[in-house]
Amino acid sequence: MGIFSKLKEKNVERSFKKATDFYNHGNYEKSKEIFLLILDMGYYVVECNDYLFEIYYNLGDLNNALTYLNNSLELNPDNINNIINKGTILYKLEKYNDAMAYFDKALSIDNTNDYARIGKLSALIYLKKFFEAKKFLKLITIDSFDDNILNSYSCIFIDLNMPDKALIYINNALKLNPDNDMYWNNKGNILLDLNKTNDALYCYEKSYKLNPLNAESLAGKANCLDGLGEYEEALEYFDKALEINSNCVICWVNKSITYHKLKDYDNLELCLNKALELDSNNDLIWDKKGLFLDELGRYDEALTCFNKALKINPNSISIIINKTNTLFNLNRLEEALQVIDKAFMINNKCQDVALVKVKILKKLGNFDEAERLQNESQNMSKMEDLPLYYK
Repeated sequence: MGIFSKLKEKNVERSFKKATDFYNHGNYEKSKEIFLLILDMGYYVVECNDYLFEIYYNLGDLNNALTYLNNSLELNPDNINNIINKGTILYKLEKYNDAMAYFDKALSIDNTNDYARIGKLSALIYLKKFFEAKKFLKLITIDSFDDNILNSYSCIFIDLNMPDKALIYINNALKLNPDNDMYWNNKGNILLDLNKTNDALYCYEKSYKLNPLNAESLAGKANCLDGLGEYEEALEYFDKALEINSNCVICWVNKSITYHKLKDYDNLELCLNKALELDSNNDLIWDKKGLFLDELGRYDEALTCFNKALKINPNSISIIINKTNTLFNLNRLEEALQVIDKAFMINNKCQDVALVKVKILKKLGNFDEAERLQNESQNMSKMEDLPLYYK
C-alpha cells in the first residue's frame, strides 16, 4: 500500500470518528453528511449504513431509514438487531403483517429475545388478533431485569385488558427505575382500570411531580376526579393538560366523557370532533361519537360514524353491535339482522351478539327462533367490558 493510500485511510478514520462524535451529540445533519461521503468512498460500508439508518430514524424519515437498513441486511442478513429494527420500522409504517414476519424471523434466531416478542405482540394487537396475542404470551416466560422491557410488557397487558398482569410488570419496572414519570403514569392507568381511583390519583400526581410537562399525567388526574364525581375540577385538569399539549388526543376524548356526565352535549361533540381532527383513523373515537349521536336520536349521523369505524376495524364485534342497535332504532330491521349476522360469522358464541339478534327477531315476530336463540345464549360467553377512559 502506497503512502497516499495510507494517508487517505487515516483521513477517513478521522472523518469517521468525527461523524460518530456528531452523532453522539445529536448533530444528525453534520453526522449524516460525513457518513454519506465515507460511504461513497467505499469505506466502513456496514458501519455507515447502520449509522445512517439510525440518523434517518431519529430524524423521522422512515423511508430513508429503511433504505440504509436494507443495505445493512444485504451485507449481514442474520444480524438479529437489524432484523428487529426492520420489523420496528415496518410496524411504524403500519405494515403490521410484514413487521410480524421480521419479528418472527428474529425469534427463529433467538426465541427469548424480548424486543422481538414485544414487537410481535404489538403487531398482533394492532391487527386486533387478541386471542393469538394471549396464546403467544402463554408460551413465553418473562424474566427480564430491564425496566423498559418490563414497562413494555405492562403496556401489552393493558392493551389486552389484563390489568392485574399489567400491574405486576409495571411494579417491577418501578422497582428498577422509580423516577420514570411515564411508568408512574402507566401504573395510574392500570389502577384506574382496576377501579382503585385514589391509588391511581397518587400515581398521576407522582408522575406530574417528576415531569410537570407530562400532559397525560394531568389528564389521568382529571380521569380520577371524573370517577370521583368532581366533574368541574376534572375539566380544570383537562384544560391544564391541553395548555401543555393541545394535540393530546387522550385529553380530548376523556374530556368528552366528563361533558357527557354533565349532559353538556355541545362541548362533548366539540371534544370528539377535535380528537378526530387529530386522529381520524381511530375506530374507537368514531365509535364513541356514534354512540353519542345515537343517544341524541341523530341516527343517520351515528350510522356514518359506525361505518367509518368499521372501515378501519371491520371485525370489531362491539362496533357491529352498536351499528345494529342504531339500525334497530331506525326500524330498519332486515338490515339490522344482516349486520348482526356478520358479527355471528366472526364469533357465534358471543352472548351479546345473540341477545341483540333475539331483540330483532322478536320485533320481526319470529318468536320461535328468538326463543331458541335466547336459550342457546345462556351457555355463551359475554364480551369483556371495555375500559371507560381512553388511553
